[in-house]
Amino acid sequence: MLKVKYVGPHVDISQHGVSYKKDKEDKYVYLMVALEILKDIDNDYEQQTSYSHCFTPHSFDEATLHMILQSYESDVEKHVEQEYENYQEKIKHEINFVQGLSHLKDIEKEVWIKNIELMKAYRLQRAINKIYYEHCIENIRKLFVHKHIKELMTPFNKDFFHVMNSLKGVLITGKPSLDATVVEEINKDNEMCIVLRVR
Repeated sequence: MLKVKYVGPHVDISQHGVSYKKDKEDKYVYLMVALEILKDIDNDYEQQTSYSHCFTPHSFDEATLHMILQSYESDVEKHVEQEYENYQEKIKHEINFVQGLSHLKDIEKEVWIKNIELMKAYRLQRAINKIYYEHCIENIRKLFVHKHIKELMTPFNKDFFHVMNSLKGVLITGKPSLDATVVEEINKDNEMCIVLRVR
């Protein structure tokens, strides 16, 4: 079982060094929000087409993450391991690609490859976080389809905005493809909120 933990934003790696893209945050940041939404909409209550989510911050519980995802996909760990191995192969291909760049000097290739190797563990941890996040989002999508959910309302903040847009993306591109929109609205308590609607 691979472990999730925060590492940091996306990195760009070249022969010139390593730079961090702060606008591309680690999916770990959004994982708890996605997990909360998944738990909230999958319940034994009367089936609804509209959900309003009140988020209560919790400390991240990795055991809960694995338990919940396994309840949707019994072989989720096997899939995660395979996707992790694929990402390791991607890094190997990057190194081979750099070695084959004829316009670079040997010293530039060496520096670039050392930078890739230096950031390997960092990037692999980001990949683990993203893989679990994507599985969580995909399970929310399946619930939307299975339960015919038409609306989800959440608090207004950047984490929910990111998760709602991820969900919108998989609803639009998934099978069946659904028409989904994310909008900002004022709720009945005169508070800003984010609403995902499916037609």
